[in-house]
Amino acid sequence: MKSNKKANAQTYCDSDTLLICDILSISFDGSVANTHLYQRAMNTTEKHVFLQISAQYKSLSDSLLQGMAPLLKDSGTMNLEAGYIAKAYLTALKSSDKNAPNRVMSVNRQALKRIKKMVNSMKNRLFANWISKHLAWIQITLDYVQHRRAQAVSRSACA
Repeated sequence: MKSNKKANAQTYCDSDTLLICDILSISFDGSVANTHLYQRAMNTTEKHVFLQISAQYKSLSDSLLQGMAPLLKDSGTMNLEAGYIAKAYLTALKSSDKNAPNRVMSVNRQALKRIKKMVNSMKNRLFANWISKHLAWIQITLDYVQHRRAQAVSRSACA
């Protein structure tokens, strides 16, 4: 807990603050999209999977909001990457119940990749490392989900 406060107490340059806003936007969109898909899911496995992913993105969003709220200001602009991810989530959610899970999972991977790219370009390495811990958990969750979904497909093919 103390290390989080130390990371948050650092000063941030404007470019880092803009990146933090974009990361917050992407992680919030990920949480909302996965929660929405959780509500649409037809089976218990899918429900569990999307609830778990939503919780990981929500944890990142909440941590950023809690630690950075005094520094975050609406810049009036959004990075194209964050806007692209928001649009991709909306498009994926508009797809049929059959295709939506695969499409949202694809956007989840794109979102994680883009957040990692933003974190790598941050100047405050201490804070970047703090965010990376959240990203590692999201990566583990996505890998686990991919494995579970592959098992479910292979079981249904054998049946």
